[in-house]
Amino acid sequence: MKKKKRHQDEENKEVKVIKFCVECQDDLENFSVTPTVEDLEAIKKNFENCRATGKYKGELCSKIFIASYEEPDSETKKDE
Repeated sequence: MKKKKRHQDEENKEVKVIKFCVECQDDLENFSVTPTVEDLEAIKKNFENCRATGKYKGELCSKIFIASYEEPDSETKKDE
């Protein structure tokens, strides 16, 4: 019987943990469905303001991450 090396493989994987800034918690709740998500330049200006005032805490702005997300291509065919 072969032994699985699953445990050893899991230990060898490096996991990159990103700390998202969520200082604007209330604004994030429905942010992805608001018209604001369409204006990436305005989001970046807001981000720069957060950095300048010291409000930004993290490695990546949650709003920028949400606004930059691209939906997977839904037109891919399974039966080709």
